[in-house]
Amino acid sequence: MKENKPLVSAQELNALIEGWGETANQQIDKFYPLRFWLIVSIAFIYAFNLLFAPNEIASRLSNEPLEIARLTNFLYFRGWFIILVTAIATYAYLNNWYISIVIFCIFLISSVNFIFDFFTVYNGQIGTPTTLLTAILLLRIFILLLLFFSVKNLSKIPEKKDRMN
Repeated sequence: MKENKPLVSAQELNALIEGWGETANQQIDKFYPLRFWLIVSIAFIYAFNLLFAPNEIASRLSNEPLEIARLTNFLYFRGWFIILVTAIATYAYLNNWYISIVIFCIFLISSVNFIFDFFTVYNGQIGTPTTLLTAILLLRIFILLLLFFSVKNLSKIPEKKDRMN
């Protein structure tokens, strides 16, 4: 009977699979914490503005009293929603709690909200855009871009102890 001799020795197999999986030399994204905390700070500033001045914002977006009342309620709700989502993202980031799923979901929610707002909230302003509206739209696109890079570089996120640096 023929003896079953392995084609590859144990040492050769270890040499072949040595670089697979996570390696100790994995490149860390040094700017990930900066991006994350920039997104969080802008989100909190935006949310507090929506919470404390929804009527002023709504009156800048429309001239109709019914539309202003609807937008005021919507913007107030949006402010609380942004605070809740940002708090969940911060908890997930600091405690390594499903960080990849949370950041990806926030990117999807933010993208859908931007498109929704573009056609419903900013609908009356699109025809005659102001400098403030352009700045807000550019800021939101910038945040979406930062979120995209955060999702893209999730595999290069720093260790839990280095996320505050």
